[in-house]
Amino acid sequence: MPKWIKSMAELQEGIWLAIDSIRSNKFRSFMTILGVMIGVGAVILVNTIMDGFSAYAEASIDKIGKDVMYIQKWDENTDFDNLTDQQRKRKNITMDEAYAIQEMCPLVQAVSPEKKAFRNIAVYQDKQIRNPDDFRGCWPEQALVTNREIEFGRFIDEGDMARAAMVTVIGPDVAKALFDEPADAIGKEIKINGWKFHVIGVQADVEDMFGISENDFLYIPMTTFDRLYPQTERVYLLVSASSKKNFDEALSQVINALRRVRGVKSDEENNFGILTQERFKNMISDITGNVQLGATAVACVGLMVGVIGVLNIMLVAVTQRTREIGVRKALGARRSNILFQFLIEAATLTGLGGIVGIIVGALTGLLLTTVLEWTYLFSVTWTVIGLSVSIGTGVVAGLYPAWRAARVDPIVALRYE
Repeated sequence: MPKWIKSMAELQEGIWLAIDSIRSNKFRSFMTILGVMIGVGAVILVNTIMDGFSAYAEASIDKIGKDVMYIQKWDENTDFDNLTDQQRKRKNITMDEAYAIQEMCPLVQAVSPEKKAFRNIAVYQDKQIRNPDDFRGCWPEQALVTNREIEFGRFIDEGDMARAAMVTVIGPDVAKALFDEPADAIGKEIKINGWKFHVIGVQADVEDMFGISENDFLYIPMTTFDRLYPQTERVYLLVSASSKKNFDEALSQVINALRRVRGVKSDEENNFGILTQERFKNMISDITGNVQLGATAVACVGLMVGVIGVLNIMLVAVTQRTREIGVRKALGARRSNILFQFLIEAATLTGLGGIVGIIVGALTGLLLTTVLEWTYLFSVTWTVIGLSVSIGTGVVAGLYPAWRAARVDPIVALRYE
């Protein structure tokens, strides 16, 4: 008989012996593989949830436009507890930067500066809604940069800007709070912080981003905002590249334009910060990766418990089957055959525990991601890892019992009762 066929026969025999052992001692076998089930199930669950969160986070970031840069006063890694003198003197982002990018960056599709007013209240008849910081002046390009659709009416245009018109585009949450139906808002006059505005548009509803509402904004023309709030200089600046292909080159153009308008010398570092959507996604990826690593390490505690359980049960099995081992040796079984048999039994035991753990973890992950309204992503990679680890746990745990079984003296074994 060829050697590989003999090995396959031994493998099959070892698996069936393990299954028979599980059938004969169901409760004991269940308690033995419980730790493995919990450990593997926890690994699958954690990684399913975190993969779902990553997909949700990336989709949320894409909601505010694609190929967008966020120009801000500070770098992302600024230590505000230890600012240098140069950092303390750093200027706010102003409209000068917006105009510079508009004029000097041909690969930029649109520039969207925004100014904010705080502690706001919008009123229509006997209804009102309070928005702490969402009353904003903007350019018509805002809708283009953020890729936000208008459900009813229209967005601010150049004519509104030229006339500094008292018009506003409101978010769907504002429309629902002030009117019976969002469509009813068009053409109505509402008061924002005491000033009268005509509603010209209602934005389409989008899902909240990380629990922060994206539906309660109040937009007015930038020229109107400057007339009402002449002291406000700080600008929140968004810039979109003409295409993903040209994004890196467009980013370089924006950096050069900002350095020029902000008076940065050639030997000085940038006195501004730029965040990109890709950077946001990388930050999310780093966070989820660290959480996955930590949670997976904690879940491995269950596997350690499983190792101890399997080691214990296999030692008991060796003792109980001493006479069987003696008979097999008397019939010609070698130490390697006995060692292989017990290793296969241990690996089969924990492998079954791993399969059950994968199923439980995947189903629990499906339930939780459905409740959280995240994308469900079943990771084949983590499934393979979980199953491999569970089988490996059995091999490690069964190594010593198998070695003991292989060294049993056949004469002593045959006399064992």
